[in-house]
Amino acid sequence: MQWWELGEKVRQYVFIDESGDLGRHGSKYFIIAALLTRNPIQIHRIIKRIRQRRLKKTIREKPEIKANNSNDRIKTLVLTKVSKADCSIIALVVRKDRIFDRLMGVQNRLYNYLCSILLENISSNGERVIVVIDKKYTNRLLMEDFDGYIGRKLAFRNINAIISQIPSHTSNELQVVDFVAWAINRKYNLDDSRYYDIIKDKISNRDSMIWPR
Repeated sequence: MQWWELGEKVRQYVFIDESGDLGRHGSKYFIIAALLTRNPIQIHRIIKRIRQRRLKKTIREKPEIKANNSNDRIKTLVLTKVSKADCSIIALVVRKDRIFDRLMGVQNRLYNYLCSILLENISSNGERVIVVIDKKYTNRLLMEDFDGYIGRKLAFRNINAIISQIPSHTSNELQVVDFVAWAINRKYNLDDSRYYDIIKDKISNRDSMIWPR
């Protein structure tokens, strides 16, 4: 079953992915991005059509299309299609050097917490929300901890949400968000805004995306 087959009561879909790592060393920023849409089939078709029309057969047969292993033409094309799609973007740009050591020491809980901060930017007006995130954990207890924590945070705000953790290679929508998170990462960690500029007008929380300030 595809996301758009879940019924009329679903009115918003949130697809989440991250770029970078939460280690103390390495990059200065860690990025979590979400693509919000009421039309997931349009997002799904971005990757589907690129596979069909733009990629060589050897690349087309790979299970997943990611920004890191795509050429400039594909990156630009995906992000341009996002900029024209019926969607919006929210992002959290995490200043790793300002995170307390005690939080850095429990990265699964820190990650859950950061996702909850990101999701403070969504509202549902009483409609059901589907939250889909790249499957980060293989440990069932960690997966259940994520679902429970995020579910409670959203329920406290009266958001009726279904949370699904799935491998990104099974979801065209998550592969699209990978390009979005990568473009934002590129801007903040490498001071290269060429790709970010394509989608920046879609980012609804640009004034508050850096955490902590």
